[in-house]
Amino acid sequence: MPDVYTWIAWAVAALALVAGSQFLGVIGLLGVLLLTLLGLTTLGFVSARRARQADGRRDPRFEPTDEVFRDPGREGVVRVHVDPKTGERRYWRVK
Repeated sequence: MPDVYTWIAWAVAALALVAGSQFLGVIGLLGVLLLTLLGLTTLGFVSARRARQADGRRDPRFEPTDEVFRDPGREGVVRVHVDPKTGERRYWRVK
């Protein structure tokens, strides 16, 4: 069930739609909606591509350890990598 902030966001969006149709007219409002959808779609493709690239990239400072476990949040097996200089730990999926 959506929380109260989701309902508030939908109410604001509905009010903006009505106010926009009054201010811009139907044709202007459709143009704004199309540009917004195009922008959001482009943003989604770009962010998904960056996420896929970041997942496959490994930092050479980190060395793998013997720690391997099943991570329910990532839905897969994860290996722990450690930077020997700083002790920083990173968790990367095992392919």
